[in-house]
Amino acid sequence: MLIFSGVANVFAAQAVVYSFSDEYQSLTSRLTTEPQRVLTELTNSAPQRDASNAVKAEYYAILSDTYYALTYPQKAIESAQKGLSFITEESEPWLYHNLKLIEATAIEMAGAPIDALLAVNKAVAWAQDNHNEETYILALYVRGLLFTSLNEYSGAAENFLEAYSLSTQYTGKISKANIAGMIGVMYENRGDYKLAIPYYAEAVAHARKNNEPLNLSIVLFGLGSANFRAGNIDLGETQLIESADIARSLDDSQGVGYALKQLAKISIKKQDYALAEKRLKRAAEIFADSENRPIDFQISKSLFEVALATGELDKAERHRDRAKEFLNPTTMPSDTIEIEQLEAELAAAQGDLAVAYAHMQQALTLSSEYHATRNSEQLHRLRAIYRVRASEQENKILEHQNRLQRFALNAQEQRNVYLWAFLGILLLVCCLLAVMVYRVKAQSKALTKLAITDDLTGLYNRRHIIEQLERQVNAANRYKYDLCVAIIDLDFFKKINDSYGHAVGDRVLIEFSNICSKNLRQSDIIGRIGGEEFLVILPHTNLQDGYNALDGLRHKISMVSNVIDIKDLSISASIGLTFTTDGRESMQLMADADTALYQAKTLGRDQVVIHPQSTPVNS
Repeated sequence: MLIFSGVANVFAAQAVVYSFSDEYQSLTSRLTTEPQRVLTELTNSAPQRDASNAVKAEYYAILSDTYYALTYPQKAIESAQKGLSFITEESEPWLYHNLKLIEATAIEMAGAPIDALLAVNKAVAWAQDNHNEETYILALYVRGLLFTSLNEYSGAAENFLEAYSLSTQYTGKISKANIAGMIGVMYENRGDYKLAIPYYAEAVAHARKNNEPLNLSIVLFGLGSANFRAGNIDLGETQLIESADIARSLDDSQGVGYALKQLAKISIKKQDYALAEKRLKRAAEIFADSENRPIDFQISKSLFEVALATGELDKAERHRDRAKEFLNPTTMPSDTIEIEQLEAELAAAQGDLAVAYAHMQQALTLSSEYHATRNSEQLHRLRAIYRVRASEQENKILEHQNRLQRFALNAQEQRNVYLWAFLGILLLVCCLLAVMVYRVKAQSKALTKLAITDDLTGLYNRRHIIEQLERQVNAANRYKYDLCVAIIDLDFFKKINDSYGHAVGDRVLIEFSNICSKNLRQSDIIGRIGGEEFLVILPHTNLQDGYNALDGLRHKISMVSNVIDIKDLSISASIGLTFTTDGRESMQLMADADTALYQAKTLGRDQVVIHPQSTPVNS
């Protein structure tokens, strides 16, 4: 019993634990310098069978933290759950909630943050009720981590910044520097790379000053990635190389692997394909025994891309087959779409244009299905977050109700002294309830808007615009008025993303939506139905007027490049237009518009084409 030999006696002297032992604190501090050695010591020194349940729970808590530090999420979850099996919330409330927070961080790393939200929320409430500031800060930190994974950045910022302001520690998980590093992660995930850099830099400076090599390796990885994505490619590469070197010195093979995978992206960006291939193969060797299928897929896919770029088609086929071994289309829909697109490139390079076309068609179909599913998943996620926030509000109400009950008991003895205070608190509770009713209604209204709106462009999402199309077509057929339907597709949009980055692509989509909003009538309806595809409905509009309106819009779209101000960036749009005739249904009109769009692209793009069944119009 090398590590926990003296802990049993410490816990035996007290009924309930309210802090970790000195042995635990010592091991936690060593995690930043020698995590692999701590893991070896722990696995060789499990508590004896006659040790107290609190000792066993604490042992598995530090074991879980160690696995988490070494990036083994599943083992971290199993260790935390093993620790929780020895205690209950009633027997060891402080230890129970801290173990649940440790489990939550591992669950987030495993990719299921929403499963941990309610447990973290309970820990926040317990820490507030018991005035336990350290647990409260840790719970805020973990909840910010979960919200970041769920892309709920306002909630993440709220929790991280409160934790940052309360923390007075200079080492450990809830130190100011560590929380600053997580704020950097939040901004990086949101795409605000320049905002992430100063927070990462603060964490890096702290780790250097306090000689915390593991933390230094982790935050250098974040800083290097943020600089690379912000356009500081050479600086980002230098920082990622240092991160890999530090991880290598700590025997943190997973850290080395992640750094090499990111460095390979830089090599691809620099078109140094030989170095990219070398880095990817080394990363593949590191992750070979980790059973991390998403990482194995990403590496094989990147090798596939490198082989395509260098024209080594036989090698590209091998890497494609390898990537597909790790691909789960059900849980990795966006990756499935990327593979279809790469297979199209491979077939085109091999001269088989029919197969290339088939793969691109499949990619488009999968993309459409994915965006529809994604909207539904986002709504589900928002509902879950809403339940968590509603639970927070309920806890606040209960807290005020408990105070009110205690006050009522005291008022029985000192009625005259506390009468006005009682009325004041009652009024405060009523005001809080009124405020909360208002907030619940506001949140409900916001959720309704989110359910029908595309979060990037602010236009209607696919589900809602198709519902609008069906309503408008039914009304047009019933009341016999003109209706035009069109599909707009931004030309060569994937090339814009590949050449200038997804941030520029997002700006193009946002500026496009602004132009549409300014130049279409209030009665016209537009929504996003795919990555760069938009459906437009023009009620009470004949074919000639519809053509003129859309052709004018097409000319204005070309001015988006002037707003974005990037040299050599050219933006155009192809538009397929159709018109209600013979009582056709909404899906037929949408299919006709799509056919006309295909013709516009075939004829050279940057034009409006009318479906053949519609009346001809002179352009």
